[in-house]
Amino acid sequence: MEGLPMTRGGLAGSALRPAGPAPSLAPCSTAMVGTAPPGRAVTVAAGAFAVAVAGKATLGGLLRRRRGQRETRATRVACAAVPTEKPFRTTLFTKAAPDGVSLGDCPFSHAVQIALKVKGVDYDVVPCGPNNKPPWLLQEVAGQMPCVVHQGIAHVETSQILKWIDMTFPGPSLAVPEDYAQLVSRAAIFPAVAEFTKNSDSSKDDDLLVNLQMSLTRFRMHLFALPIGTRYAVSDTLTLADCELLAALYVIQSATASLKGWSLNDLPEKDEVRQYYERAAALPAFSQSCYPPNVGVQGWQMARQ
Repeated sequence: MEGLPMTRGGLAGSALRPAGPAPSLAPCSTAMVGTAPPGRAVTVAAGAFAVAVAGKATLGGLLRRRRGQRETRATRVACAAVPTEKPFRTTLFTKAAPDGVSLGDCPFSHAVQIALKVKGVDYDVVPCGPNNKPPWLLQEVAGQMPCVVHQGIAHVETSQILKWIDMTFPGPSLAVPEDYAQLVSRAAIFPAVAEFTKNSDSSKDDDLLVNLQMSLTRFRMHLFALPIGTRYAVSDTLTLADCELLAALYVIQSATASLKGWSLNDLPEKDEVRQYYERAAALPAFSQSCYPPNVGVQGWQMARQ
């Protein structure tokens, strides 16, 4: 899944500077469904679930009417050129956009960048295409990305990178309480997003959309079970779970919205999942790490071929 594709960008945490060792180098669980706290209307969740499984006959027409109508604004994340030597400075090697030099649409790298920015890490971003990965990246980690190099040591596998970031760098803790350790895997949002977004057989769209909505319902029920007023997926501060969940939801708001005509904006304004995303999307750590929506659309279009 590491190679599959995934707002306002900024320079903080990913400044344009040499990515090599010296400045002279040239750069560019708890169950998902819990007991709702007093005063929380669980019937709302039931209604949201009903939306996910009802009205199936009308979904196809809705998708066709809305396909390509939405796009989220974004600016570019500053990137460094591919260095020939392995850098000592903290550097994220990630998928490049179709132009081969700017940030590509990798949801896994997006999650990693959110974590780095929350921690306040000063790092470089180096997008790599299939034909310009540095030799050491191919030799040491078989070209796998995202790859974070820190003090000359390469780290791969998104979940492991995220845990390593939290343990290595000072700043707010991103640790996920043990009770919620399986939150991301149980919600299974990204697999459902990927299956729906890259599907090119329109006869399967209705079923795949229902499957996606059911995964969102599982997450919604988790949110209902939290104390009233909890801002994010586990607490009032971001955790590693939020990093992964938000990166998946951004795919819905960018590529899925354009290619399938459905996004979180189709949910009620007071929907828990929609409100969760809108709160978190306003954070600089999120908005400054997004790839442009049009790049996401291009990436998923290629995945559909």
